[in-house]
Amino acid sequence: MIGKISHSQPVAMPTEASNKSVASTKAPQAQVELSHEMKSLQSAKQSMESAPDVDMDKVAEMKAMLKAGNVSVNLDNLADSMIDFYQGQS
Repeated sequence: MIGKISHSQPVAMPTEASNKSVASTKAPQAQVELSHEMKSLQSAKQSMESAPDVDMDKVAEMKAMLKAGNVSVNLDNLADSMIDFYQGQS
């Protein structure tokens, strides 16, 4: 169960004599209690929203490797991967 809703206990209405001291009373409101799983999902969502989209340290490392010529790319594998990716998008 993701969440459960419970209603507050009924509120006793003041009598005419005590009504002078109380201007108005609020109606009971529903309360929502989130499950443990839902709380975990909210926490994970907040963590994801605060994390950067791009790991700039990895980008800098890759740039340095490319500049130094330490990266070898198999163009056939790259092309196959691109085709597989875009065919899966259809």
